[in-house]
Amino acid sequence: MVGRDRRITPRAKGTTPENHKGACCGRNRLPARRLVASIAVLGLLALSACTNDEPERRSGEPSGTNADGVPPVERVTEPVGDWFESSCALDKDLLRRVRAGIHPERSPDITVVPREPNYFGGFSVYTHSGPWDYVQRVPLALYGPGFIKSSGEVKLDRLVTLADVAPTLAELVGTQLPGKLPGRAITEALVDEGRRAQPKVIVQLVWDGGGTNVLEQWPNAWPNLKRIMAEGTSIQDVEVGSSPSVTPAVHATIGTGAFPKQHEIVDIPVRDGDDVIGSYPGRSPSILALPTVADVYDQQVGNEAEVGLFSYKSWHWGLAGHGSYIEGGDKDIVFLNSMEGQWQTNPNYYSMPDYATRVPGLPEYTEQIDRDDGRADGLWMKNDVLETSPADLRDSPAWALYQTDIATEIMEREGFGDDDITDLFFMNYKQPDGIGHRYNMLEPEVREIVRYTDAELERLMSWLDSNVGKREWVIMVTADHGQGPDPLRSGAWPIQKRPLLDALGRKFDVNPDALFQDERPGAYWVDREVLEEAGMTLEDIAAFMNNYRLEDNALDGDDIPKPYRDRLREPLFSAAFPTSAIGRIWNCAGRRG
Repeated sequence: MVGRDRRITPRAKGTTPENHKGACCGRNRLPARRLVASIAVLGLLALSACTNDEPERRSGEPSGTNADGVPPVERVTEPVGDWFESSCALDKDLLRRVRAGIHPERSPDITVVPREPNYFGGFSVYTHSGPWDYVQRVPLALYGPGFIKSSGEVKLDRLVTLADVAPTLAELVGTQLPGKLPGRAITEALVDEGRRAQPKVIVQLVWDGGGTNVLEQWPNAWPNLKRIMAEGTSIQDVEVGSSPSVTPAVHATIGTGAFPKQHEIVDIPVRDGDDVIGSYPGRSPSILALPTVADVYDQQVGNEAEVGLFSYKSWHWGLAGHGSYIEGGDKDIVFLNSMEGQWQTNPNYYSMPDYATRVPGLPEYTEQIDRDDGRADGLWMKNDVLETSPADLRDSPAWALYQTDIATEIMEREGFGDDDITDLFFMNYKQPDGIGHRYNMLEPEVREIVRYTDAELERLMSWLDSNVGKREWVIMVTADHGQGPDPLRSGAWPIQKRPLLDALGRKFDVNPDALFQDERPGAYWVDREVLEEAGMTLEDIAAFMNNYRLEDNALDGDDIPKPYRDRLREPLFSAAFPTSAIGRIWNCAGRRG
């Protein structure tokens, strides 16, 4: 199996994966714009309740007054029972997704599921890691006349997850993934009789953070995606299928047809023996334990297929696979432009064409975005992201436009579609996710980045028509997760990491920063030596978190917003358990009937 014969030395103890900390570390302050908007929304809700009339919505405004897909907050004052009973009582669909995301050697030692719609973050720090429907629901559009049926919306009579994308791609290129995998080819979308052998090029796009709740929030911002959904096949009710719903894990699922319990990319960090390392340490695919469709197919055709991927982080490389890391593989074009603005690959396993790093156009696109909002002032929608750091520029529409130029430059120069062997190109448009984290999915910045990203879809398809040929290609568009709505509109309490860790430290007289080797939203990797020295058990940590309340989580000096003041005794979590107990919990849930 791929990944068992490790070729890369793991990172030393104490090192951390790239840029994964800090997502939940901000103070729980409410920005003025968010406060004003939320007060307006609450007032509008009250007015609607009195008049029983739904307010008129102008074109381009958010759909509805409540965040899409988030049910009303369940008012509770006590957990269901102890940590095991609470975990056993978790909704079975949520528990199924959590279970699919757990690998015994890679996953955190403690798994926590916030009580919906609570999340780890702040009133201005939004995260999307969880098993809930609103972050799990994603679009899946397939388009390619002659290869993909023109069926419009299709609802299958089975569960469809992102694990089904890889076997569908495999079916299109005439290969088969090895082993027993949960993914199933969506043959209902494929032309059966009269289908030409194979498309010349297949382009697979992931709109990072472009989940169904984001699209439904801004229904007029994606006309091109709507068009290919109507003229091709749009699979309904698709879900990620595993939790946490985070970029590295989900991209590996899309690429392999399996969930983290098999492919081992469980999160941004993963356990590696006694250490916790990045999921792509040293830009290496050493942790990815299963081959991707690209891996299998490229070897099947003697490495004659062109395989390319351009991304923002190595977290996306699970789409393309291992390159020459696996025996018989070759150095596919797989590279990124990092947060520091550096062009990077791992030359041991992948290639990066020099010309791709010199593609012109980014300054011109930056000027265009500056003007597009009606004022040439160096700002995008009053946000200083165009002339600051490379990371800021990534979270602007200018980078989405530039990505498309790089993709088409590679495909043109490398001869994608020049012969009858299907070539594969993968790309992640990261901007919807980055901008959603910055501003929240309900803000107009997210509407605009969806609009720009959708325009790039049209530009890519026009390039394929002109350079590969009409009816010679297939494009697949999906997302890796949805986004978290405004907490004051959904009733969510944004759980802050620092008060939680400090309270646990006081409870057990232990330094929490020493106890936990690493942490992510709802995930804690524990230093077993520190745990033992403190006289603690994993069950102790689970019990503490199971009984942790909203009133315990407010930072000293922070005012609790009025809508939460009658909920102070509310437990913040639905489940908290030692991850190793997932088998017992799953069996207990099965006995519930």
